[in-house]
Amino acid sequence: IFQSHVVESSKPGLVGAAAVLEFWVGILTQQNLWYRDKTVLFLMDQICCAAFTYHQEECVQKLLYQQHKTALGYHGDRGLLSSLVGWISGNATPSFIEGQSLSAEIWFAWVVLNMEGVFEEDSQLRRCVEHELLSELNISPEQALKKAQQRLKLPVAPSLQRLQVYRWAYQAAATPPDHPLLPLIWQKFLQLYLRQPGPEYGLAAGGCIGKRFFQASSQAAFLRDLRQRIQEVSDFHHAASQALRVLPPNTPSSDQGDEAPNNPGPPYLTSPQLHTELVRLFGVFSVWLDDETLQKQEVYLPSLPPEYEPHRLAQVMQRHQELWLEYVDQERLQYDQREVLSLWKKVQSEPTFLQTQTSGFTDYTSLSNARERILSNLQKHPVPRLAPELHKLKASVPEVPSACLTDCKAACKLLEQDLSILQDQARYVIAVAREAQQVAMEQELLESLPVLFKNRPEQVTMALECKGKGGQPCQGAANITVTCELVQKQEAVQTQITSLRRDIKKLQTDAMAPPPEILAQAAVHTENFITSVALVNMHKAQKSPAVQKVGVSAFYKVVSFVCEDTLRHPPTRQYLSSCVEVLGQVFIQGNAEECGRVLKTILEQRRLCPLISPFFTPNAAPSQLVFLYQDVVTSLSLDSADVVFMLLTKVMLGCLPPSRSTKGKAEAAVCSTEVSTRGVAPPASPYRSPITLSPQQVVLAL
Repeated sequence: IFQSHVVESSKPGLVGAAAVLEFWVGILTQQNLWYRDKTVLFLMDQICCAAFTYHQEECVQKLLYQQHKTALGYHGDRGLLSSLVGWISGNATPSFIEGQSLSAEIWFAWVVLNMEGVFEEDSQLRRCVEHELLSELNISPEQALKKAQQRLKLPVAPSLQRLQVYRWAYQAAATPPDHPLLPLIWQKFLQLYLRQPGPEYGLAAGGCIGKRFFQASSQAAFLRDLRQRIQEVSDFHHAASQALRVLPPNTPSSDQGDEAPNNPGPPYLTSPQLHTELVRLFGVFSVWLDDETLQKQEVYLPSLPPEYEPHRLAQVMQRHQELWLEYVDQERLQYDQREVLSLWKKVQSEPTFLQTQTSGFTDYTSLSNARERILSNLQKHPVPRLAPELHKLKASVPEVPSACLTDCKAACKLLEQDLSILQDQARYVIAVAREAQQVAMEQELLESLPVLFKNRPEQVTMALECKGKGGQPCQGAANITVTCELVQKQEAVQTQITSLRRDIKKLQTDAMAPPPEILAQAAVHTENFITSVALVNMHKAQKSPAVQKVGVSAFYKVVSFVCEDTLRHPPTRQYLSSCVEVLGQVFIQGNAEECGRVLKTILEQRRLCPLISPFFTPNAAPSQLVFLYQDVVTSLSLDSADVVFMLLTKVMLGCLPPSRSTKGKAEAAVCSTEVSTRGVAPPASPYRSPITLSPQQVVLAL
């Protein structure tokens, strides 16, 4: 269809081949990840072959160029996100050729690599990388690429394996030896490998730049494989040049056989002369790659022997863009095109041919039979299955009942169910069992280490040589027996230590295991009730006495679950502290009615002082300020000095309401928390008798 469409549109007065190629490329590249679909790649390969035949490669490259820039992130956020994900995961830069090369879709690979070469030229990336390699002899291609990207300030640069010199090399190795494009692919690679760019940048000509790209061990091995590949291609064309090209005899019987629909034409054979030229060409390629002198230093090309073909070598080194089309098998291209066109004509003629023999046949090429064609295709598919039954999933965390937001008893019951699970986890599993077990094992380990080695007495015989004296020889070495103590490892203790360390490691691994599901459900359920869903959000949206009362009850209920076991278990301690902090800031802090209850809770359970003392705000209740102050001071003792001192910092006594005297004058009763060691009492208060602190009490408080 494609080839026929291009041929028909190329006739005078019609749209032309370029418009047809753009039309089909636009259709095939609309779906996502089209370049991973083998069917689409096969069709794109046919389109690229037609573009090469009709010299319309530029129109196809233009469409692919825009998609390539989008994939790299130059247009739109989607391409940038996909490329960033690729870089983070260590993948190569996005390309329509995802691997190193293509061995089947050669025409498509030719167009894509030329398009990527245009991108490399437009961004000046290749020239900048070459300049970095020539400026510093010890720099690697990876470092040169990184410096070039920073120097050019490119938002995106191809990864190292996407550079053109590597792409053409791998494609040259993967292309079949009989493909018409193989000489041109090698021409592209050698133009990049044998290039001498030194004089372009004002530097000395130091030989070919391609050698710098293949210095690593893996790349050097691949370069040797390329030389071997040239020899294999040369051998192939040498053998093909010996084949005889016999034309089929033009006889009536053969002509009738050719008209038969099932009689294929004779196989196509390339001209032996072209095979001979290709043998000579690849022999020249082999000479260029094998000559180390040619690649390491500047050579006067006219002085080279004829087998080097100096004129063609000069074109390669100077990167002349003119392709060597004389080495492309044009006859084969025309033959393949005729075969494809004849196949399409055969397909078009088949329905009419079969309709005269088969009754009830539907002409599927006719537009008027679209309905019959659709129904016929639907009958070929299996009957769709019914949709699967919908199973209602049970929520892993139950919803918070609405009654808990206005009923204190329901709220306390909900919290008690969830927090009991957290408390039991800290009390019976972590805080006691594992902690005690690890302490016991570590204690046993500490006791075993000092007895791991033991001194054992042992006699050692040492020989002291004699050198003689006064010319008299010695009778022999003197044997001296020495008694000493040698260290000896106790194997039984070593075995015990190894077992202990293994048990400790297993215990630590178990401790780091994910918590039970019921524990996570209880924690999330409580959090939903307090903050995420219900209580706090409802209070912030619309304050009501019922919600305020529930919040206060919830605060004291959570506080009641704080015990020695939960304080020893860090996860439970942190969780309860967060709940207390949220409830205290919203419902307790600044609430005059709760000052006395908070103070009473702290004085009864002194371990709660660091947890709930931030919500003790006596200044919010001026009528109770002096009484609260007196309760704090009178509870002072040797074991509660730190708690009292912390509470005293919360009491900021200011000016109290004035007292009325018989003279009608207002006398301010000013009280202060400033006390001295002289035992000065504050002024009298109209609410209670004066409070006096002794020096001993002041010292204890401080």
